[in-house]
Amino acid sequence: MIGHGIFLNDHPRTRWWTERDLALLADTNTTVAHCPIVFLRCGIALRDFGRYRRAGVRLGLGTNTFPHNMLEKMRHTAYAVRLVVETPRTLSTADVFEAATVAGASALGRDDIGRLPPGCRADLVLIDLRHPAMRPVRDPLRSLVYSAAERAVRSVFVDGDEIVRDGRVLTIDLEAAAAELEEAQARMLARVPERDHAHRSIDDLAPAVLPHA
Repeated sequence: MIGHGIFLNDHPRTRWWTERDLALLADTNTTVAHCPIVFLRCGIALRDFGRYRRAGVRLGLGTNTFPHNMLEKMRHTAYAVRLVVETPRTLSTADVFEAATVAGASALGRDDIGRLPPGCRADLVLIDLRHPAMRPVRDPLRSLVYSAAERAVRSVFVDGDEIVRDGRVLTIDLEAAAAELEEAQARMLARVPERDHAHRSIDDLAPAVLPHA
């Protein structure tokens, strides 16, 4: 498995005189761990998810950066690929769903996750079909990926243990965790000048989108 797998030798940013990389990935049964958002933030996209699949390359979805939200990754994957090749026909929503479930599990060498036949781990996500973003309920998977995302998630079970109920995480004190995170960020930001070669502040390096009051 390789991470990202974007810059093949036929990618416009790394154009090379050979175009063998895609075939090499397929011939070696390599899985590409596709993490779309971290590169989309830099204006870079895989070219393209559907092409890799048609060449026989396995793809699984990863998070790699905040937010660690698989539904968001599915949506960004579908949108970015279709934008790059300027057609919605290069891949289907089912292709993206497969990458987020069984293909990712296969990449890890696991046949007991990512699916729900007898003998597999009881990993379940229950969706509220009554949520406004899921209605009208004609094609629930499309509604979940392109509209509702995590807003419609009601319960989550991992190996049979309920970790989310009515949209609330049961296994962590989110408020305490968020407070701890903010304290850690404050310590980190205070030390930015001593770690920067030009001793710039965080406001110099990464100005806020909106000015502080």
